[in-house]
Amino acid sequence: MKKQFNIIFYQYTRLAIGFLIGLFLFSSCNDNPLEENEPEWLGASIYNYLESNGHFTNYVKLINDLDYKEVLSKTGSKTLFVANDSAFNEFYKSNSWNVHSYDEFTLSQKKLILNFGMVNDAYLTDMLSNFYNGSLQEGSGMRKVTAVSALDSLPYVSGSTLPESSYWNSYHASNMYLLKDNTPLTIMFFTQKFIVLEQITDADFQLLTGLSRNKNDAYVFGIKVKTKDITCKNGYLNILESVLIPPKNMAEQVNTNSKMTIFSKLLERFCAPFYDASNTLLYKQTHPEFSDSIFTKKYFAKLGGSSKYPSGVGINTDMLLPFDPGWNSYTSNAVYAALESDMAAMFVPNDAAMEKFFNSGSGAVLKDRFKTWDAIPNEILPFFIKRHMRSSLLASLPSGFAKMVDEDNSALPVAESDIENVYLGSNGVVYETNKVYPPDDYNSVYGPVLLSANDASLENKTKIWKWAITQNDFRLYLNSMVSKYSFFVPTDEYFKNYIDPIAYAQDVNAALKYWYNTKTQAVNATVYAYDKTTGAIGDSISVITTTSFLTNRLLDMLNMHVVVKGVESGKGYYLTKGNVALKITGSGSNMKIQGGGNIRLNEEVNVNKVYNQSNGYTYFIDKPIQSPLQSVFKVLSSEEKFSSFYTLISGFPASSSSVILVNKTNYYGIDYNIKFFNTFNYTVYVPTNAAIDKAISEGIIKPWESLGSIVGINDMTNKTEQSAEIEKLERFIRYHFQDNSAFLDGQSYDNTYQSATIKNDNDITHFGTFKNKYYKIGVKYDGDKGMTLTTEKNKVAKVVTTDGLYNIMTRDFVFSNKPSAYKNVDGSGTGTSFSSSTIYTSSTAVIHQIDAVLNFE
Repeated sequence: MKKQFNIIFYQYTRLAIGFLIGLFLFSSCNDNPLEENEPEWLGASIYNYLESNGHFTNYVKLINDLDYKEVLSKTGSKTLFVANDSAFNEFYKSNSWNVHSYDEFTLSQKKLILNFGMVNDAYLTDMLSNFYNGSLQEGSGMRKVTAVSALDSLPYVSGSTLPESSYWNSYHASNMYLLKDNTPLTIMFFTQKFIVLEQITDADFQLLTGLSRNKNDAYVFGIKVKTKDITCKNGYLNILESVLIPPKNMAEQVNTNSKMTIFSKLLERFCAPFYDASNTLLYKQTHPEFSDSIFTKKYFAKLGGSSKYPSGVGINTDMLLPFDPGWNSYTSNAVYAALESDMAAMFVPNDAAMEKFFNSGSGAVLKDRFKTWDAIPNEILPFFIKRHMRSSLLASLPSGFAKMVDEDNSALPVAESDIENVYLGSNGVVYETNKVYPPDDYNSVYGPVLLSANDASLENKTKIWKWAITQNDFRLYLNSMVSKYSFFVPTDEYFKNYIDPIAYAQDVNAALKYWYNTKTQAVNATVYAYDKTTGAIGDSISVITTTSFLTNRLLDMLNMHVVVKGVESGKGYYLTKGNVALKITGSGSNMKIQGGGNIRLNEEVNVNKVYNQSNGYTYFIDKPIQSPLQSVFKVLSSEEKFSSFYTLISGFPASSSSVILVNKTNYYGIDYNIKFFNTFNYTVYVPTNAAIDKAISEGIIKPWESLGSIVGINDMTNKTEQSAEIEKLERFIRYHFQDNSAFLDGQSYDNTYQSATIKNDNDITHFGTFKNKYYKIGVKYDGDKGMTLTTEKNKVAKVVTTDGLYNIMTRDFVFSNKPSAYKNVDGSGTGTSFSSSTIYTSSTAVIHQIDAVLNFE
């Protein structure tokens, strides 16, 4: 109630002030406002002024023909923008309606001229930019709703002119009543207050309108207000330099422009006719003889458009435009946005620009894939179209071109020299450009996946990988232009025999074949029996359709198919985004890739095709990269030459805080995990059995069990001394674990890394490590000379290469629960469904055998 009162009070106060100002205006409806009785200017009306003036005969005819005389003769509250007879005479010489005299106007055209120039409230020109949006907004408005009704013009459209898509096909053989939009038309104006407040420069205005303006000038679209604020009893009159007719909305500006036919055809794929029940009923009430149906053209869009197809089926958000370019009442979704405060904008490349882009530069990949614009699938077009759509005209002015970014915060590199023409539409501005601004999705390492997801050639489809990227919000990461990537993409036909790590730890092992279900438009996985001893793939067991499971597993795969900074430097080993190491041999299309699992299976991943993208290389490969399925525990416990070190590491009492191998909540993996691993990559140096025996005999460490005269830790009777020896052994072992994976690689290096043992004293060490910091290990790899380690005691050890026990890749998984808590993949056993299992995270390590123990004291 209070808000309503404030609005009414504001409106009447504004009108009263306007009337008082009118007393002193030379352009009053009466040149002699003061009489003996009631001032005669209070009795004048808009209609009286126009009729008596003698220079507005065309407008008076409009008013009379449309039965608006009584409305404009009585007390009311209107603001009119009119043109005199001279302006109409110029209009008849040339106009988009092809009208050459008043008698040639249709009824609809008359309504549009009169109602589009009419605002149902009284505004002085200086107050046009004020509006109420919870509170009074002064100077920040550029639009007002006009008196035009959606039914003032009801086009009967020929079927041959309708868009070419399945939504319109049934109407091509006939005509239809089609509203291009059914929301109120708005009038756009430039006032001094608005221009100053929004910092619109003279250059901005000139590019938008093609005109120069002086201070305090007012314009409606691109038409100057020649005489402002003629005060009448029922409102204000403003005389324009030329006749104002409603401009087309942005969509129609594009679709009717002979220079924008290519972009227009792409845009028109995202619209459909929707039955307009309310306007059909309303029209039948005033035209009882009407027996047809009225439709409204709507675009598939997040704002103002439809999020459903005409059938009622919901549209995937990826297929929605940011806004409906035909929406006359466009309002952005910005905080506190109001219809009056802004309009939209579009940068539309002309046909010459579109052809140039398609035949050269970054557009060549489109032509390579699809040959013609018409053959490009709908699924990849929203990225392209929305890149050229702007939600705010004020954020898209020429003076701000250098600062423009798209909705993904990627720079939109428009220059003023790119602008060929500007078209002011009823809901925004269309800039015709001589350049195309492709989305990062086309230029990035993601591009080949996006563009190949719907490739007609079976062997190159990437629907599975695209679905995985979409489900895991991976797109923006891959589109980053500040990074360089190598992105490995198993194409759909090769997406099979992927060994699931949780099933690998169960009684029934499984390999998964991922496939794209065209009916559900989602990825499924067929489960096959797998023998981890022989590597044989058996019969199919089941099919998994659980989205959370599939999304989780494919995210794990995505993370180990991306290498930041790329794999093109000539090294032999690289770490992926997921810390999984890859062994790389060769380059380009001759490249061979192996993850730890591929090495264990004695298989290579081959490259079928390479794409050189703006932020790296995309490699189409013939099978998924398989991560290691063996943990550090598994390698140490299975290799006899690691047995002495394993005996030490596995001997800690389960109740001890020094325990290193764990299998409990937050550490559930395939078997046992290293307790202090934390979602990173590591190196484990394993001394030979002889080196461990020597360290025991020299008293550097004690064994768990007594050996001859050496009393083992478990046999010590003094608990204090025993605890001290356990802690000492733990610190000794942890010094053999290093942050960062260091490989015997294809390139030499000399680095210092951090161990897992903290320094407890102030003694000076070789690397000058401070107290409470982690002891360091120097690692030098020198090609044929091998890898040499230097300790804090300045002692050295070398990696042993004679037995091949180096560069062993491992991975400690962390699952949502222990594998035995889930049913087997064939449904046998107890527990919850296997498809509810989740990979939480993992840590990876590379293991090398060394010829001496590492000691820091």
